[in-house]
Amino acid sequence: MLFSKAVEFLKKERELILYGIFGVGSTVINIAVFHLCGRLGVALIPSNIIAWFFAFAFAFITNKAIVFQSRGWTNRAALREFASFLAVRIFTLVLDTVLLYLLVEWLLADRLLSKIVVNVIVILVNYIVSKFFIFK
Repeated sequence: MLFSKAVEFLKKERELILYGIFGVGSTVINIAVFHLCGRLGVALIPSNIIAWFFAFAFAFITNKAIVFQSRGWTNRAALREFASFLAVRIFTLVLDTVLLYLLVEWLLADRLLSKIVVNVIVILVNYIVSKFFIFK
């Protein structure tokens, strides 16, 4: 009984579960690269942009192929999805950067902790837009 309910839940929520798994992967990449940049003396905003680039590449491939199982790899379909994904991610990069700047520079919050908090907000926005507008 419990096993069949678990299997039913996994089938029903497969997309959300996979998004969570790969979202964690993207977030780990983002935070790790951001932290590494900071350790190397890279300033706050450039560190955030560099980290975003690596997380973006990982997220696009995993979201397209695994999470939302978008099969359109033809030039036109893939280009449309990539452009939409890029536009949304640039928007959330701006959101990420502004919030990070406010927390670190104005409120003097810890750089790494601020990055983690801001990532939670960005993940939620990215999921909603990816699910309903990009990989529909």
